[in-house]
Amino acid sequence: MGLNKQGCPLSPLLFSLYNYDIDDIAEGVSGAITGTAGVHVSHMLYADDLILLTNEPRDMQIMLSRLAVYARNKHLIVNTSKSEVVHFNSAGENVSVFDVGGATLHHKDSFRYLGMVFYRTLSMAKSADHTVRPFLASAYRIRRFVCEHALADRTHTSLWLAKTYVIPAGMHGSQVWGTGFLQAGREFSSPLSTLNLHFLKGTLGVKQSTTKWAVLRECGHEPLQFYWFRSAVKLFNSMLNTNSDILQRVVQPG
Repeated sequence: MGLNKQGCPLSPLLFSLYNYDIDDIAEGVSGAITGTAGVHVSHMLYADDLILLTNEPRDMQIMLSRLAVYARNKHLIVNTSKSEVVHFNSAGENVSVFDVGGATLHHKDSFRYLGMVFYRTLSMAKSADHTVRPFLASAYRIRRFVCEHALADRTHTSLWLAKTYVIPAGMHGSQVWGTGFLQAGREFSSPLSTLNLHFLKGTLGVKQSTTKWAVLRECGHEPLQFYWFRSAVKLFNSMLNTNSDILQRVVQPG
């Protein structure tokens, strides 16, 4: 593996040979309960990012112990410095301690998976807050571009760039955290929506007290809620055609 260069065509094959049987570490483990009756999830794997889930501390340690043996037998190394434990909906300090091959894993209040942050309290609003930074960064870059190229008098340029770069920057993971903002009447309840309107009002040069819907109409933009809704629908439609037995049971119960 160490001689395999990054980007080598053999990489997918070698990776598959090393982890094809990693599901064995969860054999006989009940896994964590879900919102669908009878559906439990014990682990999720995306490339080399592995998540183990369970409601029983004993089952978690069983999987971690098996993982240590699995890695040792294949001459792999579990990076315990980047491995974290989150006790969801837990209270106080009296929580179970876990280890991998004798290395104790640190407890955290949140963890990042595929770019999205999940909190111990399962607060999707807090997860949404992590998209604020890339959103603001994109807005700043557009303002700087407009200033450097003397485009301040061409409002349509800023508005087009905002649709192309700013809005996508605030959509990562919106299929998950955005669902809490999809109800009617919550079009502007997200901090991202507030920042978006602030940017649009600044672009138009109008007061911050200007009616929200009037600003969107003048800019030819939609509420961010609309983008999140479309994103969630696309995810659901893709899940309908999945070959995963678990996902089929979730989206098509009974």
